Amino acid sequence: MMKKPRDGPLTSSSHNDSYPSISYLELVQSANGFSVDNLIGSGSFGSVYKGLLSSNGMVVAVKVSNLQQHGASKSFIDECRALKSIRHRNLLKIITTCSSTDNQGNDFKSIVFNFMENGSLDPWLHAREDDGSQSKRLSLIERLNIAIDVACALDYLHDHCETSIVKHPLFIVI
Repeated sequence: MMKKPRDGPLTSSSHNDSYPSISYLELVQSANGFSVDNLIGSGSFGSVYKGLLSSNGMVVAVKVSNLQQHGASKSFIDECRALKSIRHRNLLKIITTCSSTDNQGNDFKSIVFNFMENGSLDPWLHAREDDGSQSKRLSLIERLNIAIDVACALDYLHDHCETSIVKHPLFIVI
């Protein structure tokens, strides 16, 4: 369920209102104005920034929707609905959402997640020979453990969460 306070951000609420309220201004400040220095990644519907919440010192990942992109608003709502009831040790935890207006009066929508210190699995699974980084090479056992964790998360999303997220069987190739 989504609620919009008259003078504040729209924040997601669960049955026990465990999601904290966070303002657009706090998110902007946490990610240094959504500067390129804080950019973690980007996709078709938005960008993700690393932020530090001043209210509690928590390091977060702020996924900001690009509402100029057709379908981004619907994608935001669908993602919020899907994520609000997901609880699994191998899936990123949502902290809260913010649906407000920016300083220019434009719509603003974001999802705030716990920050993953080790970042994306991509450089760990696909270490490049020319980068000279031995620390990002995984043993067969480490790769197998990652595959098992991913399979457990997919099984949860397919068969065990309130609303099935993954509807078609997937095959994992190591």
